[in-house]
Amino acid sequence: MRRLFFCAFLLSCFAVAPLVAIASPMVAQVGGARVTLALSPDPPATGAVHGVITVEGAAADALARTDVRFGSAMPTMSMTGPSGSARRTGPGRWELDTSLGMAAPWTIALRFSGGMNGTAVFRFAVSGSEAGTSAVPGMSSSAGNPDAWKYAAIALAVILVAGLFVVVVRRDRRPLTLAIVAGAALVVLALAMVRAKYAAPAMDMAAMSSVQGVAPVTVTLAAVRTARSDAVIHAPGTIAPYLTQDVVTRAAGILRGFSVYAGDRIAAGQVIASLDAPDAHSRAAAAAADAHAQAATAQAAEIEAQHHAPNAVAIAQAGTASLQRDVAAAQAERAAKAEQVRYWRNEIRREKSLLDQGAVSVQEYQDESAQYAAAQAAYASAGEKVGALQQQLAASRTRAMDAVAAVPQMQAQAAAAQAQARRAQANAVTDATLAGYTTITSSDDAVVVKRLVDPGVYVQAGTVIARLAVVNRLRVQANVAQRDVANVAVGAPVDATAQDGRVMHGRVSSISPVADPSTHTAAVEAVVNNDRTDLVPGGFVQVVIHARALRTAGGVDVPSAAVVGSGNGAAVWTDVNGTAHRVAVRVLSDDGTNAVVTGDLGSRARVVVDGAAMLEEGQTITEARP
Repeated sequence: MRRLFFCAFLLSCFAVAPLVAIASPMVAQVGGARVTLALSPDPPATGAVHGVITVEGAAADALARTDVRFGSAMPTMSMTGPSGSARRTGPGRWELDTSLGMAAPWTIALRFSGGMNGTAVFRFAVSGSEAGTSAVPGMSSSAGNPDAWKYAAIALAVILVAGLFVVVVRRDRRPLTLAIVAGAALVVLALAMVRAKYAAPAMDMAAMSSVQGVAPVTVTLAAVRTARSDAVIHAPGTIAPYLTQDVVTRAAGILRGFSVYAGDRIAAGQVIASLDAPDAHSRAAAAAADAHAQAATAQAAEIEAQHHAPNAVAIAQAGTASLQRDVAAAQAERAAKAEQVRYWRNEIRREKSLLDQGAVSVQEYQDESAQYAAAQAAYASAGEKVGALQQQLAASRTRAMDAVAAVPQMQAQAAAAQAQARRAQANAVTDATLAGYTTITSSDDAVVVKRLVDPGVYVQAGTVIARLAVVNRLRVQANVAQRDVANVAVGAPVDATAQDGRVMHGRVSSISPVADPSTHTAAVEAVVNNDRTDLVPGGFVQVVIHARALRTAGGVDVPSAAVVGSGNGAAVWTDVNGTAHRVAVRVLSDDGTNAVVTGDLGSRARVVVDGAAMLEEGQTITEARP
């Protein structure tokens, strides 16, 4: 019996226990990326809810091109809630604000398009609002749940019946049994008080009329067309001068006679201004004198290198040869003196022997000794002469080598002097030419765009004094859709119509090899003749290019707004018997108004233009009527 009473007590507790919401954050996978949704308040409650979306695992450049839209729904009631676009608040981070109208299970679907494509769905439960009021119109606005006391009365009746059965029928009047019955009743009363004060009120079904249901989504539809590049291509264009010239001064001086103004038309060779430049003539005279002096120096260096230096070599070599002969003669003379010394030495020895024998007199011996001493002195003098001549020969050879080495040095100096002379001559010619640049003329028939310097101002060489534009021919620059560029060739005829209806004719002169990634157009330029004086460059014209016709194989034309996503995730939504069907496509070209795409699209298909961003597969749609 106690088990039966315990089960009745648990049932009564569940009857009055409040609903607990599921808390965030929540995580879902979109491709290889991890998407997290954090809701505030946490756990979510009825009323205003703030969400923070973070994405991890995707490329930063892809996230920078990604847009996020959200939609809410109550699956158990087949009802949709608020929807909108999430705002980007950082790299890989978006935030949203919405309102959840009642305490029930909810889903929030996040749709990613652009650099990252896919849908993440999050399911959670919503409790009553923190203030105890409902955010749904028509709901009770009093605090707490007024049905709590009704549920408490039922629970107390269950406990009373169980208690009477135990006490009367089973005759169990023990104090413990009576205490259990009383305690259960007190617990039920306490839970009823809590639920009546804090729990969410029961939903008023009369308020359901204010919640969005599953009615068909109103959209705008457009029929697809077979893509074909016309033989005649129309494009907006602008007029630019054939060329723009900056008139510069080629010398320094005071600007004189500068009388042209913006808008004046000038002819080729017409004098625009003149320069008062006396210092230029002074520099030219000084440069001419310097060039003359440098030329004289170079001539002297050339004479020194070509005549004096070789002559010095010849003289040094002749002196060396003469000294070589003198050295040879001195050496021969020294050899002869040496022979005389040997002769007298032998003679003295013989005379000494005869003197000792008494065969000769002392006087004769002394005469022979004097002859021997004279021979020795002559030999020593001859040796000294040979040494002196050898020293002179060595010095002469050094001078000869120096003279030989001086020849290329003098030739190099002469070459340097000649280069310096040529440089001085060039400077003199330049200064003389600049001194003659005192008259400034126009090189073409042109119109003055702007005068940049006033007369009487001292200007340096290279100063821009005016800007001219050649307008007898004009450049027409048109932005042609990327899909049509392949049909345009250099030389194709071009007609440019001005705002007054006047038509100028020309031919395509250049085609840009790179298309603008934002507009999917490429610049095509043509040169047209201009025989008018009132056509202003910079204005707009309507351009007609006579191109060759070319059909885009397999492509169809759809409005650019019908394409959702980009790259491999590009798609369009089509109407299939009143329901939305997603078709993956590949974008061939897009000029911002119409796009050429390929995909599983029939010739009679109709695509959703407005309202495609929040559609789901199989969702009922209806066409908006004008």
